[in-house]
Amino acid sequence: MKMVIIGAGAIGGTIGAHMHRAGHEVLLCDADESHVAQIRSKGLQIEGPVNEFTVQIPAVTPDGLPDTIHHAIVAVKSHHTRSAAELLRTRLSPDGYVLSVQNGLTADILIDAVGRERVLSSFVNFGADVMGPGRIMQGNIGTFRVGELGEGPATARVIELAEALPYAEPTDNVLGYLWGKEAYGAMLWAGAVSDLSIAETLRRPEYRPLMIRVAREVLAQAPVVVESFDGFVPDDLEGSLDRLIDFNLRSAKSHSGIYRDLAVRKRKTEIDEMLRDIRGPIFDKIGELIHDIEEGRRVCEVANLNELAEFAATLPET
Repeated sequence: MKMVIIGAGAIGGTIGAHMHRAGHEVLLCDADESHVAQIRSKGLQIEGPVNEFTVQIPAVTPDGLPDTIHHAIVAVKSHHTRSAAELLRTRLSPDGYVLSVQNGLTADILIDAVGRERVLSSFVNFGADVMGPGRIMQGNIGTFRVGELGEGPATARVIELAEALPYAEPTDNVLGYLWGKEAYGAMLWAGAVSDLSIAETLRRPEYRPLMIRVAREVLAQAPVVVESFDGFVPDDLEGSLDRLIDFNLRSAKSHSGIYRDLAVRKRKTEIDEMLRDIRGPIFDKIGELIHDIEEGRRVCEVANLNELAEFAATLPET
């Protein structure tokens, strides 16, 4: 398969490296010039407990993209989706398609650029971090599902993609997985306001009611049947916490990408896009705290999480 991956960071870079290693023809595209330069000169290095290898893989900045693209993956942060979509608007071939491997519900932006019939979506739950230019740490292996946006059995192109992508399987309910990740992701957003690891945040008894309530707040908004994955079961949130602790303890990625954006990389998170997808008093409060950290009024510390837990406890049960 020939694949152009727009966004060669943690997820896009990991997928691209595994695809290239499996014999597929992959072109990475990233706006970070130093990352692209390192990949071109030294290769893309995957490190961590899952596997360690380096691939010599073509990489370009957006101005180096070919005029015509048949298969594409968008793996940028959700607030950069519009820019990625514009790169594809005139380049994606009439019989081609684009697959989103992003967090959040970004399909509408891609549909606006290339049409609904040329957009596929996926749910990705393996953990990875960019450690420096040309270096990505893959922390674990998690659920990866690929599907059409509409209902019905997996199509031929979904099956083809699932065979080419690392760890992927086809699904007829990709939106159900995405809404499950929105609920689990809400827990990660809550935990990111502190400096605790994911597992520790989920383990501490004083935060478990908060985690359950914010997940319920999201699940109540889901327009589809929500799927289970990696220990998360929508009908058993209490048990999900224990299973998710085990899942995260088995990963070399101890903190969420949200926390790394806030505390390590000091850059804007995807919170504004998430606040467009999800509403509710607890998640709105999380957004307020995240904005405070982004703008330097707070730092990631346990006091923020305590404040959030106390706020959630004042709300009536639903």
